Amino acid sequence: MSTVLILILFFTATDIAQASDKEQLISAPKVQKVDLKLMLEKGTSKEKKARFFALLKPIIQAENQYIAQQRKWLSALNLNKLSTADQKKLQRIALQYEVETEKPVKEIYATLLNRVNTIPVELVLVQAANESAWGRSRFAQEANNLFGQWCFSKGCGVIPKGRPEGKRYEVAKFSSPQLSVRAYLHNLNTFWAYKNLRAQRAQAEKHHQPVTAQLLAKTLTRYSQRGQAYVDELLQMIKVNQKLINQVPKAV
Repeated sequence: MSTVLILILFFTATDIAQASDKEQLISAPKVQKVDLKLMLEKGTSKEKKARFFALLKPIIQAENQYIAQQRKWLSALNLNKLSTADQKKLQRIALQYEVETEKPVKEIYATLLNRVNTIPVELVLVQAANESAWGRSRFAQEANNLFGQWCFSKGCGVIPKGRPEGKRYEVAKFSSPQLSVRAYLHNLNTFWAYKNLRAQRAQAEKHHQPVTAQLLAKTLTRYSQRGQAYVDELLQMIKVNQKLINQVPKAV
């Protein structure tokens, strides 16, 4: 499992979900019951991988669908004819995606179109597998944390063994693996370290090219201290596991 370079969570996944409900945004998906203890069961390597993908693929699709719905609403807006309700909703989404609401509407809108977008399922799955040792790591089992996300308030998570003296970070704890997925997607879509990912995604869409897991994986050198070696490992994992991922049925 790689070590995350810097992964600041401005909001916990629970905060995001609660804000969405409170502010009446498009409803965030219901948190599904997922038990990572299943990943400790015996089986062949292929069986364990298939179990991991089958467990997580539906919740990733649900979270992506939520983001896609928000993006669809944004794309349909006419900035020259915004109703009061539209203005309020736009502001709420801007707050959710950490966009300064004091900026001109057109600037807010452009930033949101850059941020409110999906991440390929294959990339989410292989990063979760890489960061959580296929759901068997201490942080996955004790904290439902699949991506190595950090938090910085005392008691917010699990203290990693060997944490340097004087450091305050903890590995964030989630009540469900799905909320770990939600926080990960939010992180890639907002944090400065992944602006290249968002730029590559936007560029591909502008030229009507597919936004693939391989394309975005190449931008993740800042996700780990291992840099390019980490990216190369993700690309290899995508290649090796693509067929198995495709065999997992889509969520109904």
